[in-house]
Amino acid sequence: MEIKLLGMRLENFMCYVDTEFNFFQLTKILAENGRGKSSIVTAYLWCLFNCDYELKDNPVVRREVDGKSVDDMDTAVTLTLDADGKEITLRKVQKRTYSKDGSSYKDDNKYFINDVPKTLKDFNAYLDVDMNVFKMCSNVNAFLSQKPAEMREYLFGLVGNVTDLNIASQKAELAELVPLLNKYTVEELSAMNKATKSRITKDLPILDGQIKEKERDIQLKQAIEVSDLELQKNSLKVQIEDCIAKQTDNDKLMAEYDKASSDILDLKFKQGDLSRKANEDNIKARREIEGKISDKQFLVRQTEKTISETEHCIELSKQTIENITGYLNAERKKWTEENNRQFDENSLICPYCGNEYSEDKKEQLRAGFKKHKADTLKAITDNGNLYADRLSKEKKTLADLEAELPEHKESLGMLNTAIEVLTEQLSELPQEIDVTATEEYKALEQQIAEKEQAMHKANDISAVKAELKAQESELRQQLSDCEAEIAASNTAMEEERLEELHNRRRDMEQSKTNAEKILDLLDELDKAKNEALTEAVNSHFGLVKWQLFEYAKNGNYKSCCIPTVDEKSILTTMSNKGNRILGRVDICNSIQKISGITCPVWLDDAESLDESNQSKVAQMVDGQAIMLIVDSNYKNLKIMEG
Repeated sequence: MEIKLLGMRLENFMCYVDTEFNFFQLTKILAENGRGKSSIVTAYLWCLFNCDYELKDNPVVRREVDGKSVDDMDTAVTLTLDADGKEITLRKVQKRTYSKDGSSYKDDNKYFINDVPKTLKDFNAYLDVDMNVFKMCSNVNAFLSQKPAEMREYLFGLVGNVTDLNIASQKAELAELVPLLNKYTVEELSAMNKATKSRITKDLPILDGQIKEKERDIQLKQAIEVSDLELQKNSLKVQIEDCIAKQTDNDKLMAEYDKASSDILDLKFKQGDLSRKANEDNIKARREIEGKISDKQFLVRQTEKTISETEHCIELSKQTIENITGYLNAERKKWTEENNRQFDENSLICPYCGNEYSEDKKEQLRAGFKKHKADTLKAITDNGNLYADRLSKEKKTLADLEAELPEHKESLGMLNTAIEVLTEQLSELPQEIDVTATEEYKALEQQIAEKEQAMHKANDISAVKAELKAQESELRQQLSDCEAEIAASNTAMEEERLEELHNRRRDMEQSKTNAEKILDLLDELDKAKNEALTEAVNSHFGLVKWQLFEYAKNGNYKSCCIPTVDEKSILTTMSNKGNRILGRVDICNSIQKISGITCPVWLDDAESLDESNQSKVAQMVDGQAIMLIVDSNYKNLKIMEG
């Protein structure tokens, strides 16, 4: 696509009221500062990309007079272009509308192609080019205004199939990465090995602590004297056997003691059953009466609630009747006043000229008065009838409520009486029936006494046996502790565990070394790829050479995106101003070649270039070049062919 700017018309735009300009293949716009040079390039960029030369979106472009914007006419820019030999006009119009109270406004943009209205989407699609790329082809600052990562992404997109796998396959020192890159991406490999290195670095101190602890355990066990412990163990076994023999002689007597104790427990259970069975019927009768009382008390609460609600409704109904009566009397008064209202004969005289109206007009006024009066009386009557109907219904409701209230109170009295009767019946029943005076209960008491007397004879033996049992438990505990100490002196398991820990540490160290090696190789791969990509990327540019990686102060390798001329960055003052400008022009023109878009290149601040460098610009740009030059010799703006 080859685009050439033929002409431009600015209406109410910045410092221009209504001005037209023509352009050449090499155009120079000359004037002293403040004469509208930048307004021209802003008009071009605003119309196509809605930005100014500094790439600020949606700039303020409406003309101002004495600090106030001119709002009584639209702001517009019309571009006349030659697009692949076809002349077209692109027009953008900004219309300002204020709110009703005048406190705020909004600007709406309209778009036209060859005077045909278009949506913004259709306007941008008309030239069949990527508008972002088109902007980078027109504005020498557009590409460099992006973030380094965005510029790198675009530049790397210019290169063919330069993959990580291809680079690794071509270099012997990177051969180890080839099988890994067949399975994973560089990013995945980097993340995996960084995670491995980080995890091992974190786990190694913990593992070292475990190794030291296990070595200390082995040293402690090796210091234990085993022979003394074996003697102590044999002595304890003898003492335990002697204690068990003493307990066996008393087992028979203790068996009789245990049986008597069990029999006493059974007899006491039987006593409990006698009392329980005797009280079952009594408990059932009491629970039945208590249930009836509970039911009656629930009904009392419900009835008391009903009485309270009925009394409240009666008060509300009385208040409603009072209110409706007031409304009805007011309607009656309004009806009487309206019925007595007479036609005002003075209304038959014109208030402006003082003459009486015509007879037809008089009849019309009298008829209107009668109709309005009749309609008003009907409306008042209808309202009065509604209030009367509501009053009648409310009085009936009040009568029903006043009739219900005594019935509810009577029910409440009957419930309270019933509760009193049931309460008296409940009080006549005993809380519990005493069975201790019965013959059966006394016989059980006698048997229990006999069993307890027999148990007293074995009490002394029981105490001796309990003491022997406690002594046996103590001896067994000592034997267990002694055996544990003997087992603790055996270091075989600890030594085996220590060997496992050492092997694990060696494996972790090797894994860490392997991960670090892979990370180092990935750095070398990145460097090799950047070198290959840098060479491929720079083949697309003329004057500018791109630096796509550098070394940090700590010696580490890192990615960057720096355009250079004569090996000096044009992003800083390290490079002279002429080279900084020429470098930007070269980037702009190179992107035109890459994208296949030949379009006007706008260059502000061109007075910073001498005639030789201005000629270089003309030679570098394949398409149209438009230079903005500050020249104090031109008090008024001049556009001339370069």
